[in-house]
Parts: sequence; structure tokens; C-alpha cells
Amino acid sequence: MTPAIIPTVVPTTIVREVLTESNYENWSTCVKWYLVGQNLWEVCTSKDIPDKELKKEEFSDWEKKNAMALHAIQISCSGEMLSQIRKENCASYVWDFLQNRAKPTFCFDPKVSGIDERSPAASASTGNADFSQYQDLIKALKRDSSWDDIESFFIKIPAAVRAKISPAGETALHIAADAGNVKVVEELVKKLSPKDLKQENNGGRTPLALAALNGFKEIAQCMIKKNTELTSILDKEGILPVVRACNRGKKEVTRLLYNYTPPKELGPKKGEGKNGATLLSYCIATKFLDIALHILEKHPSLAVTLDKNGVSPLYVLGQKPSLFKSGSQLWFWQRWIYSCEVNHIHQSSPTNSRHPCIDLYQSPLIFLIFIAGLGQLMHGLVSYPQKLPGIKNIHDQKLRHAQAMKLLGSICIELQNMKVDALGFQVPQAVFQAVKRGNVEFVTEMIKSIPELAWRCDINGRNIFFVAILNRQEKIFNLLPGLTDAQKIKVISPLDRFGNSMLHLVAMLAPSEKLDGISGAALQMQRELQWFKEVESIVPPLFKDLINSDGKKASELFSQQHADLVTEGEKWMKEIATSSSFVAALIVTIMFAAAFTIPGGNNDKGAPIFLDDTLFMVFIISDSISLFSATTSVLMFLGILTSVYAENKFLTRLPTKLIIGLSALFISIAAMMIAFCAALAVLLKESSTKVVMIPIILLACVPVTLFALLQFPLLVNIFISTYGPGIFNRNVQRLY
Repeated sequence: MTPAIIPTVVPTTIVREVLTESNYENWSTCVKWYLVGQNLWEVCTSKDIPDKELKKEEFSDWEKKNAMALHAIQISCSGEMLSQIRKENCASYVWDFLQNRAKPTFCFDPKVSGIDERSPAASASTGNADFSQYQDLIKALKRDSSWDDIESFFIKIPAAVRAKISPAGETALHIAADAGNVKVVEELVKKLSPKDLKQENNGGRTPLALAALNGFKEIAQCMIKKNTELTSILDKEGILPVVRACNRGKKEVTRLLYNYTPPKELGPKKGEGKNGATLLSYCIATKFLDIALHILEKHPSLAVTLDKNGVSPLYVLGQKPSLFKSGSQLWFWQRWIYSCEVNHIHQSSPTNSRHPCIDLYQSPLIFLIFIAGLGQLMHGLVSYPQKLPGIKNIHDQKLRHAQAMKLLGSICIELQNMKVDALGFQVPQAVFQAVKRGNVEFVTEMIKSIPELAWRCDINGRNIFFVAILNRQEKIFNLLPGLTDAQKIKVISPLDRFGNSMLHLVAMLAPSEKLDGISGAALQMQRELQWFKEVESIVPPLFKDLINSDGKKASELFSQQHADLVTEGEKWMKEIATSSSFVAALIVTIMFAAAFTIPGGNNDKGAPIFLDDTLFMVFIISDSISLFSATTSVLMFLGILTSVYAENKFLTRLPTKLIIGLSALFISIAAMMIAFCAALAVLLKESSTKVVMIPIILLACVPVTLFALLQFPLLVNIFISTYGPGIFNRNVQRLY
């Protein structure tokens, strides 16, 4: 990049888009020239800071320039890089950090930076060539025209078959492959030599790379048959076509290209393993786990090799709890089908997977026919249910879980062969990320392989259980009882860099995404109290009075952090109590009046006429139950309205009142409908119109059903949350 096209405006015009390390020079050159133009570059290169007391004027001038230079660097960084340098206050240190370690990479937007697209620098790749004669050909190729229409252009201009016909440096094959015109591509490939298929556009991509990006399997297959070397050609960013296809989620094309890509191109020694590690990361992210298993089987070290995005496949696997059983939400009937499913993971190539078969030459003919027929019958009985939509999804899900566990197991075996010092920061970083996502299988297997990870701390001095508490990941926290007593003390006792104990961290408000999964502010507050009580029961008693760097105890921090949640919980419970008590009071009024306005009336002595009728007794009993239940409900809701809303009341007392109130209201509504149907049956049983009783009784079930659908789930959630087994499990087997 020459100074002539360097923008002289503030670096905020730089597009903050992370690319590859090869483009770091663009970013650094732009910022450098800006700093030079503003007379700030010396601040980034000089390590000498004037003495604040002896050279006040020089220090004041340096401090001003340092702030301006630091600001210019910060506003040109991406959010990810900015988080790593935000707390630094020395421009020279930040510049060295980015240059030697972080290496952030950015590209420029020509419209913003002021670079003229028609300038020599921008148009050097195409020169002054005239492409007007190819405009009709380009339109025909993009319109998916027939080969006969396109061939006429090549008859007029034979050189157009292999020439670059667009300002982007594309050939006819590039355009046809990008458009997905299979027939045209096949005919063009016949006319071209294997060398012609290697031509690249201005972006450094071959026609095969474009077909891979768009997922055109037939087109890719056609070109590979002509020249298998196409799969090994890198684009300008050094990426293979198979990696591009996998990044786009094109499974079939990824399988095809992977089968033809030489293994050495994906090995750890080829380009420091960038393509192999990147492909492995993308396969995990896109759930192409059979390909991932095959890659890892050939190159185990790629699991902890940094890919082109600066992360390892191990890190990506830790970010995907949905690949494991604990990250899948299944209904009870789905769990039953899941337990009945049987999956087999084959070791064959991902492109040629096949089931085990019988050796035809080692069995007698009659026995062979019998076994084959029985096998076909059993295969049909087993495979047909698996083709049903719901069952097939569960089958695929269980297969994916088994593949993920096998993949994780292979990685753990590779890590066990490495020294602890050689693991670097990638393995702990992957584990901490998995803890934040609640990936319990990943964390469990990693701790079993490397026990030191259980008390390994992050930059804030927090181990995995501290992070699990902070992110409210109970499945990870439940692994704590699986440690030995000595290890538990080692995990529980430390303080983080802010002086917070484990109890201080649980006193902090849970992340919003965890609270949003719980219905109602009162139940959210209850869950927070349950977490606090659970952690309080395992930490040493001394920690209850321990003060952090802010001078606060854990209980004080809990009250401060949850003050708004207590207010919202009080409001939520009062709203439910107010609306429900109104309904309950209305039922009390109706059922009390119905008890003295009995169906059929009374005789001369005041006794009910239908006193001996069974249906009449059903009416009386149902009316009484409805009246008493509604009264109980009213009283419980009044108790909620007049309760003291202290923090500890949300644990059991207030939820218990809500459970009783909602249960009584549900019973009263159901009993009221029964009383109505019984009274109607008493009046119409001798009438010729008694046929209307059935639809009326069915309609009476509607309000009961609606209440059950709308309010009963809430009632069940409150009951399970208050009196259920809870989210904490202390009966965990020893991890190792």
C-alpha cells in the first residue's frame, strides 16, 4: 500500500471486519500513516516516558499525544480486540501487543476511505481491457441459457472459451459455475484443458471454489474428474475449496471435496495446519461429525491447533452443548424413543460408509440365502420406524450425540499424551467457554483427562466452578461432589482478583438469559435464593462474614443485586392474587346462591323435591366443594396481598400460598361445572329434550380445560420448584 492511497482522516473510517492475518499490514499501515500525519507516531515507537515530576511540560505533552494515539488505535479495532486492550493506557504497549501478539486484521471500504475504484491501484488487476464484446455472453451465462445459445458466442470469438471476460477476472467457466448451470459447465469443461480449469479470478478463486461456495455438487464433480488438482488450489486467503464449502454448510459438496483433497493439504505441517484445523472447526460447527472424526483420526494434533479465526477445534466443540445429550430438550415420549434407539458409528470413510455385510464366499449357499432373507426382514422391521419424521430426527440426534462423544474422547486421548505445560491457553479457554455454555459432557471428560483443569483459574482468578456459579450452570456445579475432599477444599477456598469468594459470586444477579427461562419474577427470585442457600451450605462458615474488595459481605451484595427482582416478584404475585381472588369471590357468590336455589324447588314441608335422586346429591356435593374451595382460594390470595415481601419469604412461604390458592381455584371451577351439569341432568332427565344434555356437558368441560392449559403449567412449575427434587444433585459419582 502506498501513501498516495492512504486515507488521511480519522481511522474510524476503517471497516471493522476481522479478516486474515495476511491483511494485518493494511490495517497497521493505515493507522501508522494517520499517526504520522498527526505527529503522534513517536508516541507509539518511543518507550521513554518523561518523568512526571522533573519534566512536567514534556510529560504533559506526552500524555496528551499518548491519549490521542491510544484513542486512534482503539477506535480502529474490532470489538474482540478492543476488549483485550481497553484497560491499557500506554499507546506504545498497545501497538506492540497488536503487532506481535494479537495481530488484528481489517479491510477497507473504498467508498468510506476515499479510494477511487478506478485508480491504478484498484484497477491494476484488470488493466485497460475492453469487456464490452462479452456483455451478451455474460448475460447468457447468468440467465441459465441453453448450451446452443452460448456456443454461438464461442463460434464468433473462439478465444472467449478460456479468456477472462469480465472486469472481475472471470472466465466463462467462472460465471457458469457461479450461476449453477450444470449443462453449460459440462460442455465448457470438455472444451478446456486441465490447466485452463486452474484459472483464478481477481479474488484468487477457481471455478471449483465458486461451485463449492454455492454447493453445486454436480458442477464440482464434473471439474474434479477433469483435474483432481483443483481441490488443492488455495485462494488469496490461503483457504482450500473444501473449507469454503464446509463454512457455507454445503454437506454433500464438503464430502465430495474432502474425498478428493490430499490428506497432506489438511495436515498440521501444511501451512501450520490452518486449513486442517479450520475444516475441523467448521465440521464441528456445522455438525458434520463423521467428517470431523475422520480428520481427527488422521491428524489428532489438529484438535488443539489454531484455525484461521484464531481458535482451536476444541474451543468450537466446547461452544456446542447441543451436540451432546445434556444440551437437547426432549419430551418424555422422545426420551423413551431415544433410550430405545441403537446407533452404530462406523470407522469407514465419511464418503463411503456402508453396513457390515456377510462374506459370500465363506458360507454355504442355503445358509447364505436363509441369513440374507432373515437379515432383510429384520432390517425392514428396524429401519421402517426410523424413517418416520419424528423418530428419524431422534435417531439422527442420538447418532450425533454418539459421534460427538467419540470425537471428544479422541481429543482427550490426544491431550493426555501432551504435557501440561504444552497445553497453553487453548485448552483452559475451551473448558471455561464450555462451562459458560453448560456443556457438562465436555467439561466432565476434560476433567477426567486433565484433573488440573478443575482448579485452573482464568484471568480473573476464577476456576470452573466459580464460572459455573456466576453463569448459573447447575449441571457443571453438580460435578463438585465428584471431586475428592482435598480437591473440594482446593476449589472452594480461593478468592478471585476482586476478593470475591464463591458465596460472593452466587450473590450476584444471574445472567438475563438464565432468568428469562424461568416464568415469573417470584420464581426467578426463588431460584436465586436456592442457589445462594446451596453454595452457602458448602463454603466454610467464615466465608459468610468475608468482605470483598468493595467492602461488602455476600449477604449485603445479594440484597443489593436482587433489590429490583424482589420488587418485580412482589408485583407479579400481587397481580396474580388480585385477578384470581376476583374470580374466586365471584364463584363463592354464585355457589352460595345456588345452594339455596336448588333445582326442582321444595315441597310443602320445605324439603327438596329431588332429595332422593342420586344426581341431586351430586349437585349438592359439587356445590359445597366449589364453595369451600373458592373460599379457601380467596383467603389464600388475600394472604398473599397482605404478606411481607422479604427476600427469604420467596423461598417457600409465598410460593406455598400461591400453590394452595391456585389449586383451590382450579378445584372450585371444576366442581362448579360438575354442579351445573348435575342440576341440568336433574331437570331434563324426564324430558324429551334430554338429548341436549350431552353437548351441554361437553361445553361445560371447555372452561375447565382452558384453565388447565393456561394456569396449570404455572401451578406445576411452582410446585416442582418449591417441593421438587431441585436442580442440585449431591449424589454424583467420583469423576476419577
